[in-house]
Order: sequence, then C-alpha cells, then structure tokens
Amino acid sequence: MSTPKRIFLFPPEKFSLVIGLILLGIEVIILIFLFIFNITLAGKVLAMIAAYHLGGRLAFISTGVEFQLSTLLIILIIIYYNTNYLLILFSFISYTWKKSKKLDALKKFVESKIKKAQKEARVLKKFHWAGIALFVWLPFPMTGAVMGFLIATIEGYSIKKSILIVIPSMWVGVLCWTILFEDIYKLVKKIDPSISIILTLFLVFSPFLYSVLKKLIWKKSSKS
Repeated sequence: MSTPKRIFLFPPEKFSLVIGLILLGIEVIILIFLFIFNITLAGKVLAMIAAYHLGGRLAFISTGVEFQLSTLLIILIIIYYNTNYLLILFSFISYTWKKSKKLDALKKFVESKIKKAQKEARVLKKFHWAGIALFVWLPFPMTGAVMGFLIATIEGYSIKKSILIVIPSMWVGVLCWTILFEDIYKLVKKIDPSISIILTLFLVFSPFLYSVLKKLIWKKSSKS
C-alpha cells in the first residue's frame, strides 16, 4: 500500500502549531512596541484579550467598541489574535484527540470536551461543512471556532479541512458582528452612555452567568 504524499514538511497539527507560534512571536513584539510608544492602546488591547478569554467573541468585540477604537482596528486585532490563538489550540486539540486513544490520562479530558459538541454535531451533520461554518459564525454560548473545530473532528474532518472551514468562518463572524455592535453601541450611547458599560460587563461575564443559571435549573429539575 502506497503512503499518501505530504504537501507540508510537518504533519498538519505541527504545521498549525509552527504558524501559530510565529504569529505569537510577532504579536509579542507588537505589544512590546505598543507598551513603549502607546501604553494606553497596549492596555486596551490586553483588556480586549482578557475579555475574550472570559466572555468569548462578543465580549472581545464589545470591549473594543467600548474603548472607542476604530472598527478596522478592532477587526484587525480580533482576527489576528484569534487566528494565532486558534492555530495553536487546534494543534493541541488534534494532538490530544490522537493520543487520547492511547493514553488513558487524556481520555477524560477529551471526552468532557467532545460531549458538549456531540449534540450540535448530530444536528449539523446533514448540513456538512456549511453547518459547521454557520455554527462558528454564530456568536451565542456554546458556539464558535473551538466548538466548531471539535464538531469537525468528531465528524472525521482532517485538521487541514477543519481549519479551512473554521478560520474563515471566524473571520466573517468577526467582521459581521463588529459592524453590528458598532451600530448597537452608537444607539445605546445616545440613550444613556452607562448602559453600554453595563452591556459590556454583561457580555464579559455572560458565560459565567450562563453556567450558574444552568446549574441552578439542573438542581431544581433533579429535585422535582
């Protein structure tokens, strides 16, 4: 049996990691320059990144809008950071997916992650790659690029195909939702500027609130 030809010098997950690390190195250099020449902007960028890891994509966008950064700058920051972060993360997911079949220690970690994606995978299966792309584009809890990649992995897509579906869908989502949120914040600030701050904080902590609410509902239903 002939072995398939490799397009890249590295396996796909390693290639993804290398590109991600290169982008990360460039990002660190840019942040250092920002801290030297524009510490205010550097602080805003770091706050956006922190908001993303707490609240997800909408928190990332809304924080940038709240800081009154230009639409183009917000889009560039989010697309660059997300692409870099996701390439590294996807490489890790792909590696653990393969190794979990051999290493029992990783099985629980992988299983806990894929269980969350299995229900969505069943619904999206009939739509093939278009369903995954739509899922990544949506900004709601339990949607997005990471979950979309997990669904693609469950469905048997290669890491190359998964990245080609997920990353561009994320780009389109960032573009659409940033433009929409610019309009929403303009409208909200005309009514009352303090509402925009409340909205931003809500989006940052919405995953935590969602998790708490879900646990309370589950406890209530289990008691009844």
